[in-house]
Parts: sequence; C-alpha cells; structure tokens
Amino acid sequence: VDRLDDISYGSGYAKHQIGGILRDVELVALPKLNFKQLYFETDLDENYQNAVLKVFYELSQTVDSELEIEVYDADNEVIARIIEVNPGVQGELLIQVDHPLKWDAEHPNLYTVVTSLKQNNKVLLVVPERIGFREVVVEGNKMLVNGHQVKLRGACRHDIHPLLGRMTTPEYDKMDVLLAKEANMNFIRTSHYPPSESFLDYCDEYGIYVEDETAVCFVGSHRTFDYQATGASQSDPEYHSWYMSQLEEMVNNHRNHPSVIIWSIGNESSSGNNFVESFKWIKENDTTRPVIYSYPGLVTDSLKIYDILSMHYPNWRGYYEDQHSISVSDFSYETMPVLFDEWAHVACYNTPTLKYDPNVRSFWGQSLDSMWTKLFEADGGLGGAIWCMLDETFMLPDTLTGFNEWWGKLDPQVIPATFMKPCVGYGEWGIVDTWRRKKPEFWGTKKAYSPTKILVKQLDDFNAGQELVLPVHNRFDHTNFNELKISWKFREKTGELDHVFLEPHQKGEIVIPGMAWNDGEELSICFFQNDTFLVDEYNIQLGTKRLEIPVCQKGEMKVDNQENIVVVQGKDFSLGLNKESGLLEDVVVGKDTLIKSGPYINLKIPGKQLQYSTIFMDDIAENWHCEDFNYELKDGILNVHTWGKSDSLSVEFHIKVDEKGTIITEYEIANAPEGKWIQESGLLFYTGNQFQKLAWNRNAYFTAYPVSDMGKPQGEVDLDEKPVMKYREYPEHDWSFDSKNFYYSGLTKELPFTNIARSMKENIYSFTLETRGNSKLRVVDNGAKACRFDKLNGECLLLINVQWDYNSLLWGNYMKEIKLEEKLRGVVVMEVL
Repeated sequence: VDRLDDISYGSGYAKHQIGGILRDVELVALPKLNFKQLYFETDLDENYQNAVLKVFYELSQTVDSELEIEVYDADNEVIARIIEVNPGVQGELLIQVDHPLKWDAEHPNLYTVVTSLKQNNKVLLVVPERIGFREVVVEGNKMLVNGHQVKLRGACRHDIHPLLGRMTTPEYDKMDVLLAKEANMNFIRTSHYPPSESFLDYCDEYGIYVEDETAVCFVGSHRTFDYQATGASQSDPEYHSWYMSQLEEMVNNHRNHPSVIIWSIGNESSSGNNFVESFKWIKENDTTRPVIYSYPGLVTDSLKIYDILSMHYPNWRGYYEDQHSISVSDFSYETMPVLFDEWAHVACYNTPTLKYDPNVRSFWGQSLDSMWTKLFEADGGLGGAIWCMLDETFMLPDTLTGFNEWWGKLDPQVIPATFMKPCVGYGEWGIVDTWRRKKPEFWGTKKAYSPTKILVKQLDDFNAGQELVLPVHNRFDHTNFNELKISWKFREKTGELDHVFLEPHQKGEIVIPGMAWNDGEELSICFFQNDTFLVDEYNIQLGTKRLEIPVCQKGEMKVDNQENIVVVQGKDFSLGLNKESGLLEDVVVGKDTLIKSGPYINLKIPGKQLQYSTIFMDDIAENWHCEDFNYELKDGILNVHTWGKSDSLSVEFHIKVDEKGTIITEYEIANAPEGKWIQESGLLFYTGNQFQKLAWNRNAYFTAYPVSDMGKPQGEVDLDEKPVMKYREYPEHDWSFDSKNFYYSGLTKELPFTNIARSMKENIYSFTLETRGNSKLRVVDNGAKACRFDKLNGECLLLINVQWDYNSLLWGNYMKEIKLEEKLRGVVVMEVL
C-alpha cells in the first residue's frame, strides 16, 4: 500500500489508497551464469547510412564462456553476427551493420538481436531483444532524430483501467498506443511513473516517442494536506536511495527501447540534491538521451540538471510570462528546446460548464489547433503533451465503505467536491474515457495534430474545368508526401494524386484535376499512410454557401383581442400574445405546442469561483417584468413592440410574425454591467415537450468529423434515444450518446437527453426541432449564432446565442474573451412549420 511519504504521490493523484500488485509479475529461473546487464546502443555514421551496434554486457560470474550475437531483420534474415570467446565478466562489443533501416515514429523499423550465452558448447541462455537504429541529439534549441528536427505532438498518460483502477494490462497498453497513433500523436509522456514493458513494446512497434518519467511527483509542491507533512524529500539523504533505486531500475530496464527518447527525473517538484544526483547518474550511465525535469525554474542557476526546458500550460498565444522565474514567448526558447509536456488541459474541473453544455469539449479543440500551428513554426519549440490522454475517474465498487476516510478524500484548496461517490478521481480530463471510447476531444486532437495540413477551408477563386490549387503544409518529421495516398472526391467522381513531392516541414501545393466546379459545392480530400490509415480528411467549400434567410412577407392573419391575451391565427399555426408579459405564448401547429413562451433574454457571465476553473455562471437576466407593449397588424404582418426589465437590465423587443410562421425578433439590452466577460448572450424560449428529433446544419470549426461526433457540420438525433448505461459495465455505444455521467452526476441521475442532443451547436445555418406529428420549430441564420436545446428544472428550452464563450476552460486554453458592453443588440429568425 502507498505510504503518505511516497515520492510518487500515487494515491494522492488517484483519490483513493492504491494497494496490491498493479502490473504483471514474472518469476524466471536462470542458470547460474547469466546476464546481470545486457543493453544496446546504435551509433549511426555522420551520413546516417551505416551503423555500429554497441553491445554492453555484464555476466554474473567470471568463467569461461562464449557469446554469440545475431542481428535479424524483419524478414527473419541474419544481417550481422559476432562470436566472442571468453568475453570476460563485462565488456563492450561492436558490430558493423550496413545500411540498416532507421527507426523513427513514422517508420518504426525494428530488428531483433538474439544474444546466446554458451558454456562448453552448450547454450545456457538465449535473450532476444528488439532494437531500432536511431540517434537522438540535442543541438542548440532543437532535438534531432536521425539528423532530422522533430516536433513532438502528444499527450500525458496515466495507467488506468475502468474497473481495476490505477493499473494496466497488455491489451489496454496496445489500445492506448493505437489510439495515440490514430489521433496523430507521435509522443507520450508517461506521467508520473515509468510505463509497463508491454506499453513500450507497442510504442517501439507502432512508432511513438516516449518521455519516460521516474515515479517522483509533487515533491515539496502541490500535495494535499495528508501528504504535505512528509512531502519535501528533495534534499533529504534518507530518501536518496529511494530516488536512485527506482531511477536506475527505470533506465536499466527501458534503455533498449528505441521509443524512449527522453528521461524525466520528476514532475512539478522543488529542486534538491536528490534530483541533482539523479541527473548525474543518468549522464554517467546513458549518454544517448536528453534529460528533462519540472519545475526547472526552481533549479539553482549554478546547477544543470536538464537538457530540455519543461514548461507547463502556456497561454494558447504562445507565452508564459513567468513560471518560477523562467519565461518563454511564441512557444520558443533560445538556448535549448522547450517542451510543454503539459499543455491544453482538457475540460475537467469546470464542472458547472460540463454539466450545462457538453460542447465545451468540442470548443477545446480550437485551443490545440492554434497552439500546435504556432508551435510548429516556433524556433526552439519542441512540442507539447495534452493533459491528459485518459479520463482520471475510478469506478470503485458501489458497496465500498470508507468514503472520505481512506478513499474519496479531498483538500478544498486543491480540488473542490466535484465528484459523486463511489466514482472518484480528478475528473474527465482525457481525450478518451476510461473504456477508451473517443470523446469530442479525440477528434479535435486528430485534426489539430494533423501532419497533413490543408491551409484553407474555402476556395473562392476557381473556374469550372480548371485545376484547383490547394496550399498544404507537410508537418511530418520524416515522411515525404510521396509516401502517402492522397485521394479526392467530387460529386460521384473519385481519384488519387500521383507523385506529390513535398518534404517534411515544408509548405507547398496539391493540384486537383479540372472538373465542373460549381459554387456552393464541396471537394473531399483524404490523406492515408500505408494505403489504409486515415491521417486526415477535409471537405473544402467551393465558393460561398447559398443561404436563404426568411423575411416576413405580406399575407393574411387574424387577430382576436381577448381579455388577457391576443390570439393570432396564421395559415397553419396559432399563437398568443400575453398582455401581462408582452411576449409570445402557446405557438401551436396542429396539436403540437412548439413555443410555450418567449422570447426572454439569456445573458450569463462568470460568477462564483470555487477553484481555479470551477466557476459557476451568473444569470443576470432571470426575472422578466413587462413595463408596456403594443402591437399592430400591418400588411398581414403582426408587429409587436415590448419593453421592460430583466432583473436590472432594460430590454426592448421588436417581434414580427407573418402568416407562414416566420418569427423575427430584434432585441436591445441596456444598463448591462460593462467590463464583465460574456458566457452567453442571446434569447431563450420555453418550448413544448413534444419534440422527438433535432437536426442541424452549421459551419463547423473543422471541415470533417466522424458520423457520431457531436461537433459535425450536419446531423440529426432522436431526442428519445437513451442507450442503457450501467455502472461498471462497458457502454455499447459512442460517448456522444451517453445520458448518464457517474462521476459528475452520480449513479442514478439520468440526463434529459444525450450529450450530442444537449450540446450547443455553434455557427448554425439551421437548427430544427421536430415533433412526432412532423411539426417543426427552426432557427435560421447565416452561420453566426449558436443554438442549444435542453430540459432544465423540468422545462424544455431553446437557447439562441448571438455571443458565446467558455470562460472556465482556463489553463491557457483559447477563449473568445468577449467583454460585456452597456448595450447589446441582436436579431433572431425562426420558423414554425
């Protein structure tokens, strides 16, 4: 069981006491004569063509013996062999290997070295080991792999199993590596302890660079109360052997893995002698990899214990003004590579926002896209690692006793009570959940990290029958575009581009053969590696999307002025104008009530802050009071002018309705508290509860999304769909269709709709709610508004935002930062059909 003074802080991170055996254990019987150490280094020549394989060994005994070392290629052919008779108890052997295929994350070429230990012509021991011929060098403020500058696009990873907690299995290790590759990552930081052997095997096989981190975390820094008393061990000699033993074990066990390119000696800790000694030991024992450490700003200027600068959570614009006296700008650093091995923190602690609107997860992708685009161009910018790859939630058994005694313990200064027992942890900070289902952040990562970047979303300058020229950026490190399959589709025609030569890190063009291009249509382009692996896809808009925004037209409407209400009859609908509120009510088509009442002002700003990003929203326009209204029927169009107050805001509505059901609402807000940040600004309508379908068409941030992603440009969902979800059982559906959240909402609460239905749809062209009787309520716009449908406090409502933001993302993430002005205006167009 973890101790309170454990330098790993493992149980503190997990929010429950970690105990037991967390990984596979093997018992191996060895002969008396065996290897105490056996490791390999690959030394490439100055042209990176030929190599010397260096074999370092140490035997358990000094006896007459023989070593035979054979190097096998991927076809199981021996390409090099050496036999050493009476090699001595320890030594170094050199094997010349001509023209080996080099290993990098884009070409993970592996060889197998078989080392046989013999005595008296008898084979005592055979040790096979996979290796890769690669060389890692830091030159100035750049890192080179095999002579090529690399940029690390990655994420931090914890071991986590959906039922077993802080542990992993080979099956989950493989799943995580394949998910990382699918998300266009080439880098994983193993926070905050070394990974399993099988995880590194898969990184070797599929091509992932690894920052291998020893189990040292929050020493003398961010520990919760229970762990603070014995947490400052950084210079304590009693802990020296603890630091060194686990560091040596990590390096000696993992040094043969070509995927490991950086050693990390600790996370976010105060510097001290135990870290100095850790750095010295690595430099004395492994000169083939650089070392990183955080926080570097706490290291005394006279000491050097890192080769790469670690900085956490830069602003999305690329600067960090001061992290313990170190500053960076434009994602760059002059004297050494800077690696933001925690950045773009996934939404997690901002519980009120996550509960209110799941779209914050899709919005987050804009941060990463901007950050990676800027860092890729930055001199000295090595890369970044998203916090985090996997959700940090532990579904402990619901029968478990001891809550807030030995599990579920919180320190309000570090994290407020955001979770619902028995599901604990820091929160859903992953791009996939613990079951490895892809969340909206996964696609945002795949698009942002794309190494095949088309630099435009729309082409306005084209002629039918002529070639289309698209600007592109090759953001691979070792792959030329001529290694890819690039396919295109226009209408029913398809094709592939041949001989597209574009070197890594270069910008250029791809040319699509001439066709009968037409304004308003789309051209689809896909990039594949190895013919089948989808790197990225794009739907390029040709010209301007044709939009028809309805206007009120002359016609015939009937008005019946009753005591408390004005009843208006259109062609296929009726509505009421409430004389007390001055607003519309009971907008009915057939037997379906589409709008119960509205419009109301929706104006929300950030309010109470419990913790860094745990921020509640304040609704400053809740209580509507009508001061006066008037109406007239002119040319068959109903005109309503209403003014009053929403809380302290002065509000005017100008509403027009025609006989076909077009409703146009203009509003103006005065007396708003200037200088506040806007979270949402627009209109709210209370609706009927008979809607069964939701459909949308919008201008999405990315041009292509998976069919199940809630951020996709077009979609339709069944509002009654609620797949079965049981605690601690694998959900047989995509994350977007969850209607329960065991971490934030507990075991029993069911959300009114699925994530995909509840999430705000930004930049809409149309947003349509449809009843079983085929009656429709539709919002129409030119791509500048956002809509959301939900049921809150038992009432269905439609939100139509003219301005919106996610002010609780923080952690350096992108936010619009819209300042509230004294006056706000907007126009909303709707149809009832």
